[in-house]
Amino acid sequence: MIKKFALAALAVAVALVVTTAAHANLSVGTKAPDFTLKTLDGKTFKLLDSFKAPGNVVLLDIWATWCPPCKAEVPYLVNLQKKYKDKKVIIVGVAVDERKSDVEAFAKKNNINYTVCHDEVGKAVGSKYKVRGIPATYIIDKKGVIRYVHSGFGGASDAEKMDKEIASLLK
Repeated sequence: MIKKFALAALAVAVALVVTTAAHANLSVGTKAPDFTLKTLDGKTFKLLDSFKAPGNVVLLDIWATWCPPCKAEVPYLVNLQKKYKDKKVIIVGVAVDERKSDVEAFAKKNNINYTVCHDEVGKAVGSKYKVRGIPATYIIDKKGVIRYVHSGFGGASDAEKMDKEIASLLK
């Protein structure tokens, strides 16, 4: 009896994992869910404000300081910020680390030049964006619609792809 119950519970758990994996991220064409978080410098960042006329393209990167692919992605995001700083592009990183002090130290050490918010263990954005792995990067058009989604980071080729996607939304 106990074995049958355990097998049934295992089957349900596996079904839930498979279903969740199939919906790991919000899909292209979805309106980006709004959130409000504090930036590392104590200001308030509200995603919805980014799309007020005339609107900005937003690269939203959900990451953590302890994540190797996330750490590898940061220098590329710093370069994208330099390239697009005078255009209608906002790069915002949402760090899901447990401690804000870890994020602050990492941002300083890596000369992060874009907006960084702290979202303790992903409480504000994790479920809204259906994040199952990091980094999770969303490129959102000027009207607040997700146009491109990236899961993980594979190096320079991924950064080049993001650059082209941003440029396509500025036309």
